[in-house]
Amino acid sequence: MTDAMIPFESLEDPYWGDHPEIYEFEVMLRSFIYGELRGIRYHQDLADFLERNPTIAFTLGFKPDFGPENEYPALNVFQTPKTPHQTTITRCANKRFLAQAERFITDVADRVEAYCRRHTHLVEMHELWSETDDTNPGESEEKLDPDGLTKEQIRRLVNELMRHVCPNISFQRGVSKQIRKNLFLEVIAHCGLTNSSVYGGGDVFDIYLCPEEEELPHGRTFFDHMEGIALEEMLEMFDAAVESMVGGAKDIGLYDRPVDLAIDVTTVKYTGIGKSFSFQTLADPDSDEWSKRERSEAKAAIEEWELEPIVGEDPADIKHANFDNLEKRAAARRVKDCVRWVNGTKDQDEEIAYGFQFAAAAFAEHTCPMIYGVKPINNRTGDELAGHVRQFVERAQDLVVVDTVYMDAAYGRCSEVHNLFHYGHGFRTGDRFDVEYVTKVPERSRGRREVLEERYKIEHRFEDGKTALSIKRNYGFGDQHSGTGNAHTTLVAVKKWSVDTVADKVTDRVVFATNHQGEDPVELMRFINGYRDRWVIENGFKEVKKFLAETRSSSEKPRLFYFLFAVLLFNVWMLIDRVAKKRLGMEFAGEPIIKFEVFVAAVANFMRPVD
Repeated sequence: MTDAMIPFESLEDPYWGDHPEIYEFEVMLRSFIYGELRGIRYHQDLADFLERNPTIAFTLGFKPDFGPENEYPALNVFQTPKTPHQTTITRCANKRFLAQAERFITDVADRVEAYCRRHTHLVEMHELWSETDDTNPGESEEKLDPDGLTKEQIRRLVNELMRHVCPNISFQRGVSKQIRKNLFLEVIAHCGLTNSSVYGGGDVFDIYLCPEEEELPHGRTFFDHMEGIALEEMLEMFDAAVESMVGGAKDIGLYDRPVDLAIDVTTVKYTGIGKSFSFQTLADPDSDEWSKRERSEAKAAIEEWELEPIVGEDPADIKHANFDNLEKRAAARRVKDCVRWVNGTKDQDEEIAYGFQFAAAAFAEHTCPMIYGVKPINNRTGDELAGHVRQFVERAQDLVVVDTVYMDAAYGRCSEVHNLFHYGHGFRTGDRFDVEYVTKVPERSRGRREVLEERYKIEHRFEDGKTALSIKRNYGFGDQHSGTGNAHTTLVAVKKWSVDTVADKVTDRVVFATNHQGEDPVELMRFINGYRDRWVIENGFKEVKKFLAETRSSSEKPRLFYFLFAVLLFNVWMLIDRVAKKRLGMEFAGEPIIKFEVFVAAVANFMRPVD
């Protein structure tokens, strides 16, 4: 591979100009070809292989970790080559290797394989994982019992599937070499699985799981290290782990057909200073009606976020920022902006119950639900929500073939979101997805009321005793006077799933928006009913929160990291269950045969470092 002639004049590196300190394009390309020939399929496996094989890394062109390369090559064995982290390899594949380079890599591998077959040579084209425990390679896997997996079998499955996660989550940067690799990851996994903090849960880990000669870092060290990881880097590590999981899922026959997507927003409860008090405590922070803690937190928040102008004002006015005085209005608006990514929950009235909010996207597949995308929400502007949808759909298209996109009502109110999808009239521009979508229309939407009451032009009207369907096509967003705007959709009113018979066409029905162009009303209703698959992500959120490590931190970085890691643990649980079902010859869908409590015990008790 080192001496092979490569036509670099035909391959472009668009990343080099803005990032001149990155690894050489030629070295990365030769490494990818080498990995393809060796059958190293996943980016984290290639990173681990290069790190474990310094001689091969030097031969491929990687430089020593410190100082210039020795002029005597034989002395390089005393140095360690600086090899790329998995996120660097993924970034190279996504941003440096254009279509020509990707085709070149696969073409070389195909030609070499064909040559070897013609000349009866052997080449390692497929390195498959062993189904035995890596820590005991001589031990054979006993036959799986469909009536109940043994603890040892589950542990082996856990160790096998955690290989998708651990190599992609790096805590090694800037950490003292005296701290064992993956110790941070093991402790946080333990805390997530036991819903404890790095303080209390860390103490339990130190007593029961940490080797006697090993000293566990202080809990504050964990937070300091998470604060040192850039937000973009956290999301890149998460994307890399998900990409590896999707590859593992495809290996057992999952996602082999077009996949539906579910996009939703979830809230993680926040109880830190500035968010656990009410509008009433802000209005009268010295009242004897409040507990000592409520008074203390209200006064601390008033001082920290400069809320003095609204102290003593009416709680309702504070909630709605209903002030003519600009200073008071600005202070009222700061109440929800004082912590990044924290927003008020929709089911609260006069109380300020705030939480960290995340947009998330999942494969809405009952065969194996998987949350593949996460973005923190700073505020719910149309531009921000539309940006999340665009990134989620594009990311999914890189991983699977996308069928239909189902979105929560938060997205149904934004013309910017509807405008991302081709509606079916006129030419489709390149910035619009040629994908069908369904989103629920919010309760207070003007268009929702128009369709339910069948105002203006309704193409299909509700017929008692037949279909409880009303359809308004070519509905325009934007200009409330003309009814037209920069986005168009079809509004469809259907019977609520919780209602047997429609007695009132307004209260017993719900409205959806879609770009589906079906002319048959009954077929359109069947298409809308597919929205129920979106509940896959709702159920997923409930399970993900079982994996959240506990924290009262107001910092967004630990909050994001904990949520991302909880999602990865949920995905591993789903994938492990499907791998077990595959080996047992069972159907993928249905209740997990590896129950949540069993999975938690397996990971918490048998978490092993991945070197």
